[in-house]
Amino acid sequence: MKAQKVELFVCPMVTPADTTGLQALADSGKINPDTLVALVGKTEGTGAHDDWGRVWADVVLREWTGKFLGIPAGDVAKQVIFVLSGGCPGVITPHIAAVTREFVDVPDQSGAAGGEKMLVVGRAGSDPMPPEEVGRMGQIRKVAAATHVAMADAGLTDPKDVHLVMVKVPGLTTASIKDAESRGKTVVSHDLTFGPEGAGVYANDAAALGVAMALGEVPESSLSDGVVRRNWDLYSEVAMTSSGGEKRHGEVVVFGNSVTSQSRMRIGHAVTRDFIDAEGVRNALRAAGLKFSALPSEADLSRLVHVFAKSVIPGSDQIRGQRITLLDDADAYQIGKALGGMLVASVTGRTTNYVSGGERNSHQGPPGGNIVAAVVRSDRA
Repeated sequence: MKAQKVELFVCPMVTPADTTGLQALADSGKINPDTLVALVGKTEGTGAHDDWGRVWADVVLREWTGKFLGIPAGDVAKQVIFVLSGGCPGVITPHIAAVTREFVDVPDQSGAAGGEKMLVVGRAGSDPMPPEEVGRMGQIRKVAAATHVAMADAGLTDPKDVHLVMVKVPGLTTASIKDAESRGKTVVSHDLTFGPEGAGVYANDAAALGVAMALGEVPESSLSDGVVRRNWDLYSEVAMTSSGGEKRHGEVVVFGNSVTSQSRMRIGHAVTRDFIDAEGVRNALRAAGLKFSALPSEADLSRLVHVFAKSVIPGSDQIRGQRITLLDDADAYQIGKALGGMLVASVTGRTTNYVSGGERNSHQGPPGGNIVAAVVRSDRA
């Protein structure tokens, strides 16, 4: 019997073109061409559709990966999934997380030690998403289909075992809008910002609803073009999505736990109730296997491998009954992301956390809340 053994390595980046951490992992044999399945990270820049920091990092990482795999850079997406989120305001350190997976022989069918469910990962690419599908049912259905493929690749059949689905999908650009309209098609928005009616947030939220549809969180019968960024009762509790004009296909990575896994890590997730809910972050650490009552100890945090979080701006101007002015701030997009980074760092004691967000309202988590997922190394490792 073959079983997955997954590892995750976090490499800080000093520039968007910094691949020294990845090269050190390759030189040490911790990653190799046969086991690398995904590169997930935060890149410095604006986080907008034309974020050249993210685009630069994407190009450089694909070139590095192509050389590492011994294939053309244009073919690396067939073997490695890239999910890069731009913008590192506040205390978010630019970094890349390398996810590896190998299949090892298991002498019997006992799976993980003690029968515990441990980390598995699956990946998939979607069919092409033309600009007229961005933010609409075409994108939702293609993300849902790719999520199903990624689940199967991870060996997961029960949606309850899925704790994080990371998705990167195409956004819109001036050129792609012109392309659609030259073919007599319409697009969801001509606003290329991440404002409430921007194309970027429509792309992100359609992708989230695609995950929700795949996992049965939202029935397909409840979905249509008209519910995207309109019906906030529809959402996923495990989808973390982002978009970029450099993409033509969607890329999906599913993280979950399975009793067949031979990994020494576990993933868990929780949902914060609002921007100041540190207990929600701590609940994600507990869900991943850390056992503590009030606060995690240094020994607990030494077992923490990585944290992934959303930081969506609430639609209300109040938190716990008190007025806030974030919605009136011209730079609310960056401030919202920075607030999420600070919240997570205050619990984890580290700044290399994947924090994506800045949108005002989202189908990624319930209204006012945000998703947090944590990967923790077993104390038996």
